[in-house]
Amino acid sequence: MSIRLSYSLRARLLFFLLAAIAVGALVQGAIAYRSTLAQADDIFDSLLQRTALSLGTGDGLLSTGPTHSRGAGSPVADDLIIQIWTPDGLRVFNSRSRRPLPDQIVLGFSDARMEGTTYRVYSLATPFQVIQVAQDMDVRKHMARALALRTIAPIAAAAPLLMLIIWCVVSWSLRPVKRARAQVAARQPEDLSPVNVQGWPDEIQPLIQELNLLLERMRGAFAQQKQFVGDAAHELRSPLAALRLQLQALQRAGSPEGRQLAEQRLAAGIDRATRLVEQLLSMARHESAAEPSPAAPVDLADVLRQALSETLPQANAKSVSIDMDGAAEAWITGHRDALVLLARNLLDNAVKHTPEGKHIRLHLEQAANKASFMIDDEGAGIPPTERERVFDRFYRAEGNTQHGSGLGLSIARAIADRHGAEISLEDAPGGQGLRARVTFTRPQSPAI
Repeated sequence: MSIRLSYSLRARLLFFLLAAIAVGALVQGAIAYRSTLAQADDIFDSLLQRTALSLGTGDGLLSTGPTHSRGAGSPVADDLIIQIWTPDGLRVFNSRSRRPLPDQIVLGFSDARMEGTTYRVYSLATPFQVIQVAQDMDVRKHMARALALRTIAPIAAAAPLLMLIIWCVVSWSLRPVKRARAQVAARQPEDLSPVNVQGWPDEIQPLIQELNLLLERMRGAFAQQKQFVGDAAHELRSPLAALRLQLQALQRAGSPEGRQLAEQRLAAGIDRATRLVEQLLSMARHESAAEPSPAAPVDLADVLRQALSETLPQANAKSVSIDMDGAAEAWITGHRDALVLLARNLLDNAVKHTPEGKHIRLHLEQAANKASFMIDDEGAGIPPTERERVFDRFYRAEGNTQHGSGLGLSIARAIADRHGAEISLEDAPGGQGLRARVTFTRPQSPAI
C-alpha cells in the first residue's frame, strides 16, 4: 500500500531554502579549510626553513655531544623534530630520539611517512653539518579545521533564528495564495464574475487571469445551455400540442377516410417533431464541442457525396434530381462529420424549397488558396433583405409555407465559422432560385 505524501509549497520552500543555507555553509567551510591549509603550509614551511637556517649559522647544537633528546626546557618548539648530521653521515643531534627521521636526506622540502604519520621535512646542508627540520602535517590540518569550524559555527548557531525568519517570510509571501483561495471559496455557485486581479503579486496574476478566462468560458457555456433549453422548450411546445390535437382528431374519426387522413396528418406531425429534435440535438452537440477532436485533411468531394447520399431519399420523394459536377477533389483541413452536417443542412434546405420535378445542382471548385462548393436550387428564393436573418435560430422567412425548425441554416453558419469559412446566399444563375455558397479561404490551414 503506497502512502501519498502531501504536497506543501511552504514546506518545499522551507526545505530548499534551509538546504541552500546548509550547502552554502558547507561550501564556505570547505573553502575556508582549503584556504587556511594553504596559508598554513606557506607559514610553517617558512618556519621550517628559518629554523634550519638559524641552526646552520650557529654551533650551539654541535657542542651537545652525541645523539640525545632535548628536555622540557629546550627552546625548540614541541611540534618540530630536528636532526643534525655530520658530513660523513653521523647523527649528532635528534630532538626526539623515539621519532627519528629517515636517513635518506633530500635537500629542500619533502614529505616523509613514518609510523603512520606524514611529516613535512626541510633539509639544509652546510660545510660542517646537515640539518633536518620536520613537522607533523596534522598540526596544520588541525589549525585549518579549527578555523573552518569557526567560520561555520555562527551560521549553525543562528540556524534556529534563520528557520524562524524564513518561516515568517515564506508564510507572509504565501498570504496572497490563501487570500485567493478564500475569495474563490466564498463565491456562490452561480457567481461566475471575474476575480479582481488588482493587488495580486506578479506570480499570481497569470493564475488569476487564467481563472477569469475559465469563468468566462463557463459563463458562455451556461448561457448557451440556458438559451438552448429555452429555445427547445419554446419550439417543442407547438409540435407537441399539434400532435395531441391530431391524436384527438384520429380518435374522433368516424369514417375510414377521416381516420386515414388523421393518420397521415399525425405521421407528418411526428416526422416534423422528429426532425426538430434531430436539429436541436445537432445544434447542442455542435455547441458543446468546446474541445473538438484534432482537425485532419478532408476531401470536400467525399463530404458532398456523403451528404448527397443522405439527402437522396427526401429528394426522390419529391422527384427532385440532384447533379454534382466540378472538381474531382478539394482538400481542406477540418472535421469531416461537422462538414457533412453543414452540406446536408444546405441540401435539405434546397430540397425542401425546390418544387417537385425540378433540379438541384451541386458544384465543387478548388483554386490555389481556396476551395468552395455551391448548391443551386430552383425554388422561390429568399429576398435579399432577409438572407442574413435566415441564419438566426428559429427564424423563418416571411411567406415560407414549408415545414421546418429554422435551425438548419443556423447550424450550417456555426460550422462554417468554426472552420474559418464564409457562407453566403445569392441569386441562382438564370435569376430563379437560390445559390448557397461556402468558401474555405485557407484550405491548407493547420488545426482549427
